[in-house]
Amino acid sequence: MTIPTLAGITPRTITTDRITTRVLFSGPDDGTPVLFLHGNSSSATWWEETMLALPASCRGIAPDQRGFGDAELDK
Repeated sequence: MTIPTLAGITPRTITTDRITTRVLFSGPDDGTPVLFLHGNSSSATWWEETMLALPASCRGIAPDQRGFGDAELDK
């Protein structure tokens, strides 16, 4: 499944030995990192509007947790 994102949000697929997941990013690469974690029955998409409202000096990072959004359930 591919979930569309708002303008200003960059999705990336991250693959490790244990999981493949989607992580959403906003703001400059060298910005102060702000990590957003979603709850049950949700995904990183939940945080997009909040990520876009961060100060320009911040880097929003929101991963899809295992089994939610565009993250795989099991490898």
